[in-house]
Amino acid sequence: MMKRQSKTAVFVERLKTIFGLLMMAGMAYVFTHYLDADIGVVVCAFLILAPLISAVLAKLASNQIHAEFKTPDYLTKGRHFQADVTFYSKSKLPIPFVRLELKPDLNFVQDDSRTVQSAMIFDEPVHLEIGMTAKYAGCGYISVDTLTVSDYLGLFTFPVRNIPDSMKIGVIPAIPSLTGAGVMLHTVSDAVLTMDEEEEETSASFTSQTTPGYVHRDYIPGDNLKRINWKLSAKRNRLMVRMDESASAVRPALVFDFHTEGDEDTLKRRETLIEGALGFLSLLVKQGVPCSLRYASEGTWKCLILENEDAVESAAVELATADFRNDGNRIDLSVMSERAGAYLVYSTQPDAVLSEQLKQLHDKGYVACVVTELPEEQMAILSTTDAVWRLDEDFAMNAVQK
Repeated sequence: MMKRQSKTAVFVERLKTIFGLLMMAGMAYVFTHYLDADIGVVVCAFLILAPLISAVLAKLASNQIHAEFKTPDYLTKGRHFQADVTFYSKSKLPIPFVRLELKPDLNFVQDDSRTVQSAMIFDEPVHLEIGMTAKYAGCGYISVDTLTVSDYLGLFTFPVRNIPDSMKIGVIPAIPSLTGAGVMLHTVSDAVLTMDEEEEETSASFTSQTTPGYVHRDYIPGDNLKRINWKLSAKRNRLMVRMDESASAVRPALVFDFHTEGDEDTLKRRETLIEGALGFLSLLVKQGVPCSLRYASEGTWKCLILENEDAVESAAVELATADFRNDGNRIDLSVMSERAGAYLVYSTQPDAVLSEQLKQLHDKGYVACVVTELPEEQMAILSTTDAVWRLDEDFAMNAVQK
């Protein structure tokens, strides 16, 4: 039967047991010296042997127990779930109490932080469910903090050797609707279209009609806006779409610049930036502008190409398992080899290191930085970017004035 106890309650129970044994020792002393020596000797032997036997059995049982730990692989933010722990015992004797205490990351909130304890009857498995709620999006871990076996008298506690590994859970970030993002969306779209036109003028061969040598047709609602030939459309007074050319390789790049998180405040800022970036990516693909998302997980850089809303939703699932807890997640220019037309850097730490990196991106296109806050000592970043945007918890974007 499962029972929840606080650490204080466990300590009080132990004190009660010790007090009871001391009382029995006092009674044994009285019996031995003043009433019946034979009964007193028997009681003393019991008081000595009972704790020893209880401790030996508990120690043997701790080596016979192993646990299995199960949690969902993915879940949405705010969802309540159960962390399932099942104990198995090879011992043929009943085990008085198995005590369990989990240690969730800051991503999760445990319903009840008290220690869970349960008795085991012979070799029958014991199943425990511990309720939790996903508080923050991203990759989180739940580990076993304490797993012990106590003896029958509650005097001794022994750690279980076979402790299950920590469980990794991906909390899927939301894709919010942004407010105040129209100016940045217009600026990024213009930067990409300008670079498209420059590349087209440089590389395209012209036919006798002085239009690029591609097959064209009239625009149909739903066509990718990147395929529209704006110059030919202006000449013919109607929108013309290229049929035999894939979407331009010029894609605006959203880049995450995350420093190692160690507290809840950093976790909040990182979550806001991730969800804000997904919201902006959704706006871009809805406008027919393919884009890329670059981020480092456990020090390894990854690139996702997004061309439609389904791809943005898939990116949200990918980000749920991205681990930003270790070093190596700051921006790295060596992975920015392509011409993107526009670079939007979402940073939890807009410091001098980031400013120096952004300076080197200016030759490649429009550069903007998105932050959740910009302290006075970090205002220098304004001079190394085309724009700085502040994203608040309600996903409203506001330009920071230079």
